[in-house]
Amino acid sequence: MYAEERHQLIVQQARREGRVDVAALAAELEVTSETIRRDLTMLERQGVLRRVHGGAIPVERLRFERSLAARDALMQAEKERIAKAALEELPDEGAVLLDAGTTTARQSDIHAIP
Repeated sequence: MYAEERHQLIVQQARREGRVDVAALAAELEVTSETIRRDLTMLERQGVLRRVHGGAIPVERLRFERSLAARDALMQAEKERIAKAALEELPDEGAVLLDAGTTTARQSDIHAIP
């Protein structure tokens, strides 16, 4: 099967099923996982699919993400509880690195860094 044919099948399956999985595609199309990953990268560059962990989803399924302010306003009490529980788990010495996010940002509201 030519790469163009494989790409067409991948896109059709993603649109039909809402997502595609690297391992399943590799087995179904009898190619390596690396070949499928390269295919998905190419299809993402063409703007047809969006790569996700382990596969891809069609761009038609993408929803626009809410603004930071809107996400920060959601589930505030839960985020506060998570931040407080996380602070209790921190060691007295050493460092912990956290990625940015509306939940991890709560820590700075609760605990100022000395």
